[in-house]
Amino acid sequence: MEHPEKYQAHLQRGGTGLPEMRRLLLAWAEHGNWERLREQALRENLLGKRSDALIKDLLGAFRRRFLNDTGLPPATLLARMLQAPVPETARTQVMFPYFLRADPLAERCYRDLVLPRLRGPLPALTTSEIHEHLEALSLEHPELARWSPHLRIRWARGFTALLRHFNLMERHPQTRLKPLYLLPEPFAFFWLWAWEQNGSFWEADRLDLWTLLQADERAREELLAEGELRGWWTYQRAASIVSFQPRFPTLAEWLEDQFR
Repeated sequence: MEHPEKYQAHLQRGGTGLPEMRRLLLAWAEHGNWERLREQALRENLLGKRSDALIKDLLGAFRRRFLNDTGLPPATLLARMLQAPVPETARTQVMFPYFLRADPLAERCYRDLVLPRLRGPLPALTTSEIHEHLEALSLEHPELARWSPHLRIRWARGFTALLRHFNLMERHPQTRLKPLYLLPEPFAFFWLWAWEQNGSFWEADRLDLWTLLQADERAREELLAEGELRGWWTYQRAASIVSFQPRFPTLAEWLEDQFR
């Protein structure tokens, strides 16, 4: 019998830390050395924090989000994307899948609570609803049953903070959810990586990642057309017949072109 993946309270260890994750990514891009990164954070105060415990939590979150193999582009390429002259919203969107893929509970709640509500007329989500969902999930995940009510409330608040940091929920105290309108740059970042891995248009088009980024078939078609207009690839489609050829053989070369 296959056991479900255990859920952990990752959002309580380092929080979202979006600005701190960016600083660590840019430092990582310079040397790609974990021990050097720890030294920069703990001894040289790269993150501007006074608490060693908090710094260690942020380092742990960084390692979990960006140095584990989640099928996403490696941290060095992500850091290069953050340095590219692209809209600030594009930089934020490109980091979002890393946060979800590194935290199965956050991804589960995003799929269960956020995506379905966005299809309704008045999409909103409260901490009480998240708390109730954690209780329901505890029936199939005994580790959640051991969480105290206080921890569940803290995690629920951390989850709404995550949504707000990625512009998916209005500012506190509002609870209205906001859709993600994927920009061409993060779309190209993930699409070209998928193409580089297998050279298949259909494999790239079927990525589950597009669900997380709220890019349905119509949105992907529009983004593919926009990418052709920008000269990133050639693309033609007639029913099930597709012609797709990237101008750049690798994601790294596409990123280099963004700086010209």
